[in-house]
Amino acid sequence: MTDDPYADRKGLTFEQAEGVAPLPSQLQLKEVSTELRALLWRITYDKLMNGLVRHSIGFPFFDETWHQILYDKHVLYDHKMADEFENRAKNLIDDLKPIFVKGDYTSIFGFLQFVLRHRRCPYQFDKQINRALIDGRAAFRIVDGNTIIPIASDAEGATLERAFANLATTEFQGARAHLRMAGEQLTAGNCADSIRESIHAVESVARVIAPLGKFSEALSKLEASSGIHGGLKAGFNSIYGYTSDEKGLRHPLLDGPQANVDEADALFMIGACASFVSYMIHKARLAGLLKS
Repeated sequence: MTDDPYADRKGLTFEQAEGVAPLPSQLQLKEVSTELRALLWRITYDKLMNGLVRHSIGFPFFDETWHQILYDKHVLYDHKMADEFENRAKNLIDDLKPIFVKGDYTSIFGFLQFVLRHRRCPYQFDKQINRALIDGRAAFRIVDGNTIIPIASDAEGATLERAFANLATTEFQGARAHLRMAGEQLTAGNCADSIRESIHAVESVARVIAPLGKFSEALSKLEASSGIHGGLKAGFNSIYGYTSDEKGLRHPLLDGPQANVDEADALFMIGACASFVSYMIHKARLAGLLKS
């Protein structure tokens, strides 16, 4: 409890504090508010302006960083002819701004992720965009420095960041790739594929802990060496069993109806599996089952 009698008002605008404007709330998946659009465009626009070169005679153009990013976007992302690209700053900005003003969440985040993954991505662009996602209460976060994925809450976002940090070593690169793909598939609306990739991340960690064993054997090894509670072990096995029971998850090429899963299921699984891989790695390190 704080002694500041005005603490509640300090985090709100005057209109919100007076009840005239609605209180800020977490955005839904696929929702992009006017505020979030403005925050994301400000960061992008400021970065563009930092790369602006003003010619004393001709038109303003972009430096090599943004020239290369936008040229590659023109060809590789928009699939336009190379000779049609022209490095005129005003024209390029006029083409980009409507993405943030009118585009849906896939257009905006698709462009941002393209920049994040470009070899010339501006310095700290990922951190600034992630800050805007937090401040704008978006249901997305940047993980692994260059991948935008959905989250159910701020706590889940922190869980995913922690999981990617735990998976940073070479031996866990497979699990890291699976978890990243789970986020990408969830963003694309492929819920069954996302769940499959989430559980593959867990399996990949399990194979490091017990190279010749199955998932259940990895759990048994951890239970014997570091004391996993029996109830927790049973719960983990139940979640793992769920992904084997739903047709289309474990065996996507089999005949039959598509897996009966939705966005809520996929969000739960990516959060649960991210927590679980961190838990397994921590337990395995305490037990001396990992090199570091």
